[in-house]
Order: sequence, then structure tokens, then C-alpha cells
Amino acid sequence: MNFNLLLIRHAKSSWKDIKLVDFDRPLNKRGMHNAPLMANRIRTYSLDLSLIISSPAKRAMNTTILISKELQFSEESISYDSSLYHSSLENFINILSIQSKRNIALVGHNPGIHEFSYWLCSEPKKNFPTCGVSFISFNFDSWSSISKGCGTIKSFEYPKMFYEADI
Repeated sequence: MNFNLLLIRHAKSSWKDIKLVDFDRPLNKRGMHNAPLMANRIRTYSLDLSLIISSPAKRAMNTTILISKELQFSEESISYDSSLYHSSLENFINILSIQSKRNIALVGHNPGIHEFSYWLCSEPKKNFPTCGVSFISFNFDSWSSISKGCGTIKSFEYPKMFYEADI
């Protein structure tokens, strides 16, 4: 049975207000542009998402909301998990292994999102850019079967693949 996972790194955040703590940083102009762009890329995957789990950090929440609106995904089906804020590999595994839905998106931060993607399918080899999306497929019957190298990368995309203009 196919299970599918989207790993999404939050879009570009603003450092404009140096008084803000890291958790409260919003998206900058480029981030607000890139999230809908990547949602349109996600739409091409023809994946019927049933759950989005996001870090509650402002930039991750903003990214999640912009993507969900573009995908016409119900905001009631978004879950926020504080352990995704600067999450470790173990946290990602623990969050995913208890899920029952087959098509899930996790929205988080580097370095954890990169480490988890690489652990699952050895991709991406280098950087996981802001608003990058890793689409990984699995051939098992339950998320509890998740293990190192069990995923197959279907796509790895990020905004700079689609434009070079500074926004």
C-alpha cells in the first residue's frame, strides 16, 4: 500500500525586526510569494493530502496557511506540533510513526527537515532550501514501519528552480 509524505521547509523569513525572538519571525516578501508557488508545484503531484502537521513557529504556520489556502486544504485539518520547532530526527520519526492517514505533509525547519529527508531516502544530498518540498513515497501498511532508507524520492523541488528574480 502506498503511503506518501511531503516534507516542507518553511518559506523565507524576515530578520527585519531584530527584537523578535526566533520563534516569532514572520515570512518576508519572498517567503509570501514562494509558499503559493510551491503549493502549485505540490498540486502537480496529484496527491490527496489528508493531514498537514506544522511547527507552530510563526514562519512555519504562515507557510502552512499559504500552502493550504492555495491547495484548498481545510485549515481544520492542520495540526500544530511544538516538537517540530527545531526538531530532531527522533521527533520526526515519533510524530510520523503514530499517524493513521496515508498522505501527510510535515512543515518544519532545518537542519531537522533535511536530516529526516536524507534519513528516509538519501535526498537531498546537500541543502534543503527554504520552501523546499521533498515528496517521498513508501510501500508499507503503517507509518509505524518507518525506518532508515525506506522511502523513495518522487520529487525534490524548491522555489529557485522556477525563477531567478530577486523579489
